Amino acid sequence: MSFNSVIGQKEAVEILQDEIKNERISHAYLFSAREGSGKSKLAFEFAKASFCEEAEADSCGSCINCRKMDHKNHPDYKVISVLEGKSAISIDQIRELKKEIAYKPYDSDHKIYIIEAAEKMTKEAANSLLKTLEEPPSFATIILLVEDSGKLLPTIVSRCQQIKLRNVDQKKIKNILLDKGLSQEKAEIISLTAAGSPGRALEIIEIDDYFEQRQLIYDFLKNIKSKNTIEIFKITEKISSLLKADFPCFDLLSDWYRDIMMIKQDYLEAVINKDYFEELKGLAAELSLQGLISDLELIAQSEKYIERNIREELSLEVLFFKLRQPDQE
Repeated sequence: MSFNSVIGQKEAVEILQDEIKNERISHAYLFSAREGSGKSKLAFEFAKASFCEEAEADSCGSCINCRKMDHKNHPDYKVISVLEGKSAISIDQIRELKKEIAYKPYDSDHKIYIIEAAEKMTKEAANSLLKTLEEPPSFATIILLVEDSGKLLPTIVSRCQQIKLRNVDQKKIKNILLDKGLSQEKAEIISLTAAGSPGRALEIIEIDDYFEQRQLIYDFLKNIKSKNTIEIFKITEKISSLLKADFPCFDLLSDWYRDIMMIKQDYLEAVINKDYFEELKGLAAELSLQGLISDLELIAQSEKYIERNIREELSLEVLFFKLRQPDQE
């Protein structure tokens, strides 16, 4: 694999290849893009290309450094991320990075550290990292990966070279899915749902019953105003079990109400769930814009509550009962 395996990020790849070619790799980079856009892939291929002994500004895949990268055992490359069971990158993890980064490289002339989900560093961890960014070793490069650079300390952002990844064209994502053997209809739906993220699209196709569960959720939502209490309890139980299996329930909920809003404002080309267009169009005629905005805010709030481990089923019950309420102009 090489930079050619990075999908839809030609501009970012060219910038990084130029850095390698001209031997002016920065001490710190900030890659920002939504989840699934290829940040981690780009960072890995950049590191691999920088270590490669044979190819120019890319990786050959066969030299000793490339093989070590592929086998995830290169001593001058390390990834720091949120540990399993934790919700943040701790100061102890950053202290360990600072301890290791001070030692000279083993197999190369430089070292590369990747910090995934860097916005999830604790305040103490971020402040500790800042000191390293202010006085980095000449042979070390730190790459921060974030979805939203606004969640980082401005002083950290200012010390990094920023690389913003683009959303990948829907047609490119659809072609990837077609190559995976999906039908035209399913590839169209998933490529729209992915919203520019090939990683998200590839995750969806790994869910065996994605379309069945999607239909269950949307069939409920299109008639939610007429659902009784028992039906709400049943869907709550079902969605709670799906969330435990990492099913993208909240993405589907948000996309549904977002689509209604797009139709109401006559942005028809922006509709994601085109196979439900007639049902969405009917709801757009019934619901107010302010009501739809409130519904989307409720969904986002419920998702945050659940992420914070606030009672899952209770949060979902409250959400669906509020979504069932008559629309208020």
